[in-house]
Amino acid sequence: MRAFHTPLTIIETLAKSHGDAAAVRCLLPESLTEYKTITYAGYCNDVDNAAKAWLFGLSQAGITKGAVVGIWMRGWSYQDLLHYLSLQRAGFIPQLFSLCMTNPAVVYELLGKSNVAALIYDASCESPVRDCPLPVFPCDVALHGAALQDVELDKATTALNGDQVSVIIHTSGSTSGMPKLVPATPIYCLMGSHAHLGNTINLAEALANAGCFIAPNSIPYPTSELQSMITHGGLTTLDIFPALLSVFIREARTDAVLLEQLRSLHHIFHAGQILEPSDQAWAHQQGIKLVNTYGSTEIGLSMRASATSQYLTPFPESGFEFLPLCGNSSSSEQFVELVIPADADDCPHPSLRDKADGKFHTGDLFQRVGEDQYLYKGRVDDRIKMQLSLVCDAGSLEAEAMQVCEADLISAVSVIGSGRPSPALIVEPKHDDVLTTGGDGLTMFKEEILRRISPFHARKYLHERIDNPRLVFVVPQGTLPRTEKGNIMRKAVENMFFDELEKSFVAISST
Repeated sequence: MRAFHTPLTIIETLAKSHGDAAAVRCLLPESLTEYKTITYAGYCNDVDNAAKAWLFGLSQAGITKGAVVGIWMRGWSYQDLLHYLSLQRAGFIPQLFSLCMTNPAVVYELLGKSNVAALIYDASCESPVRDCPLPVFPCDVALHGAALQDVELDKATTALNGDQVSVIIHTSGSTSGMPKLVPATPIYCLMGSHAHLGNTINLAEALANAGCFIAPNSIPYPTSELQSMITHGGLTTLDIFPALLSVFIREARTDAVLLEQLRSLHHIFHAGQILEPSDQAWAHQQGIKLVNTYGSTEIGLSMRASATSQYLTPFPESGFEFLPLCGNSSSSEQFVELVIPADADDCPHPSLRDKADGKFHTGDLFQRVGEDQYLYKGRVDDRIKMQLSLVCDAGSLEAEAMQVCEADLISAVSVIGSGRPSPALIVEPKHDDVLTTGGDGLTMFKEEILRRISPFHARKYLHERIDNPRLVFVVPQGTLPRTEKGNIMRKAVENMFFDELEKSFVAISST
């Protein structure tokens, strides 16, 4: 019978075989250069102790093993990592929420979909959880050491049921005002040639190589923190989003010290978006070892290029399918969509699969350039990738804006913001005379649009919201570039407003 390793079994195995090796390294509070190192033996012990604490506390509240337990937390600290792993070690199924999801009503709806038994929360969420319909526990709940001595954990074993849900995460974008649940299973978190662990891909890479995992204090993080991780933390491999990588590459053009530090890294893996071609070309010329990768919340890390080639190659025996788009089968460019068959190890939970064919359609578009060689070309649908590779359903934002504003305010709209911290709204007014009303009149026009769309945006992640007048642009009717059929071309609008967006985000960040 096939058995599946989990992060817990790997940590326990490494604690026995590499107990003194560094497992996690984190910056000490109030320090910019000093790091605390947790060994694999200490890591395993910390997970077990935290698991006993949660098992005791949740059991006292009548919550039994196998129950789903929500965690609403920041997610960057070592303690957050322990909460996530220790709940699994204690026999519960964690459902993870980041602080980017700020609307408690949405959190409670998602908890209800999973029949969650309790919610663990970060201190910053204390006010929103006061009306939670479930039992709540602060992350830093204090339990008596004497009581923990009597708590026994089940043995950490490999999983025999590859389809049993072990953790529930969420898509990074909202569909119809609500993120989708992504149940992760042992087969989805398979270690081996696919080398991924669901939403903890970077941690998995460290575990797979008995290496050490270093996390920044936040994302995005400043150049000084990256340099500290390299110089003082011993960082050798960097996993990063392309939009953030471009910032460091551009600084390295005029900073010889940073350039040398980037060169010193064994590899820099980037995924989630298309890296700016000029940045990629310059980095390669300077000897920076960039490696393009592809993955998603639903299927994990699934394709990787090499340090000498930008082309993505599926991992061996992935079982992926690349299907031509409708009407594109004879195209010389060979644009294809990545589709995951039901029998492939990377196919996510059945609840996420297409009901018609039983497969998972990623919605990601690739160009076939050779045998098992692909270039990522963006999305098939109306979703765009934001600064941290998080997804934004631009189509739904456009539809909502038209629904509440078309009658008297706007005649056309385009939502853009690929690679930006948040999207922007470009509108053609119902009547062009609003453009001649002067600064105050135009500001009132923008604020009225924001007022009308605000109930819809309040249910969104922070990276999907438009709530600043600086991110609403009004242009004369007919300005937005269109196809012959009259459809607005989002990419062309992105290019048209590139400079204006740059100025707006600089102004927003300085206030």
